[in-house]
Amino acid sequence: MSHSVFEYLERLPRIAVLFLGLALIAAIFWINCVTGPKVLLNVFYLLPVMLIVWLTGSTAYGLLAVLATFLAGPLGAYFDGYRSSSLLLATWNAGMRTAVFCIVLVLLAVVRKLVARLQEQSFTDELTGVANRRAFQEVAAREIERSRRYQHELSLAYLDIDNFKAANDRSGHALGDRVLIALASIACATARSVDTVARIGGDEFVILMPETDARAALPLAERLRTACSRAAGVGAARVTCSVGLVTFERPPNDLEELLTTADGLMYEAKTAGGDGVRHARVRVTKATAADR
Repeated sequence: MSHSVFEYLERLPRIAVLFLGLALIAAIFWINCVTGPKVLLNVFYLLPVMLIVWLTGSTAYGLLAVLATFLAGPLGAYFDGYRSSSLLLATWNAGMRTAVFCIVLVLLAVVRKLVARLQEQSFTDELTGVANRRAFQEVAAREIERSRRYQHELSLAYLDIDNFKAANDRSGHALGDRVLIALASIACATARSVDTVARIGGDEFVILMPETDARAALPLAERLRTACSRAAGVGAARVTCSVGLVTFERPPNDLEELLTTADGLMYEAKTAGGDGVRHARVRVTKATAADR
């Protein structure tokens, strides 16, 4: 439940998160006025500040929230009629609280950047910079569900370099890595902005094409094969690519069926001599209860 609430808050516009945080600060201030100065609520003021900084990623918004917590000190003394503390003392205490909050704000901003970097690294292939297998699985699962819900076709291209291991052993891993980086760059340049390019194995890449039928997917796969064969080379040897392309009229229930079908087509192209594209269109089978 708490996880779904946090996901909902992450989808809110940043300005909405700011106003939500300020509203929480105002609510805490009201509770503080009701309970009186003997009940300290300083730690509760920190929570909206942390929420704003984490969800918006904006230090400026965080500083606005900190300023609001600072104003709560002298305003509280004013509404209390200065019975518990003078304006000067209330301002001093609020300033000390603000100093601590500013330190927390800076530290939280640093932690957020580190977490974002780690998340990006966990979903990115270190060598090529494209999505890794984990990232592909998450994106593909979402696209399969969306395609089944809205009855859109879904295509997947499975790319493998012909005789890559032999060329890699002959010319060295450094040149082999250059080939992989070049192919990833070519795949990204060939794919559309809505497609997902991922490296899922040593020299195996996939391109997930949502809402894409065979008429659109097949030319893209041919352009990819041609571009790879022209650009990729290790030493004097020419490196070619085999592409297996599958288009599901209705996406399968699980990701493995999608990958296995495309992988089988890729091996057909490789067995036929490589440097080719094998395509199949899987038509609608018996509908399941989830499709109705």
